[in-house]
Amino acid sequence: MAAIVPSRLLALLALSAVCVSAQQSRAVREQIGHVASALSAGHPQEAMDPFDKSFEGYSRLRTYFTGLTDGYTIVNEMDITDEQIENRQATITIHWTMTLSDMVNGLSESREEDLTVKLAMKKYDWQIVDISPLEFFNPEPKKSK
Repeated sequence: MAAIVPSRLLALLALSAVCVSAQQSRAVREQIGHVASALSAGHPQEAMDPFDKSFEGYSRLRTYFTGLTDGYTIVNEMDITDEQIENRQATITIHWTMTLSDMVNGLSESREEDLTVKLAMKKYDWQIVDISPLEFFNPEPKKSK
């Protein structure tokens, strides 16, 4: 015999799913925002907090973040262009603009890139498990061609 579910219950279940999805989206975005804010504040170790230590590029990224914050004043702007969250996994595409002002000579460089950030729910927190291209954060000035 088929169960009949009242339409109110279905609406409540749908609303509940939307709320959970919105909470996950907010939590994922907060982790990415934390990275940008910490870099702008000159705190490379704080910028690493949202990253899972098992991330393959973890130590290289830590070196890049330290080099950036040691040599530049950083302004970050981000625009999330795609977001997929499902089964405790998230993939976010971000158009990231980073303006680096050299602390010594005052010259600035602006970088723009579409980055892919992958996150996974680890225990009770979203952790960044991959970000690419990693070279976007390389503190070495881009060479002119």
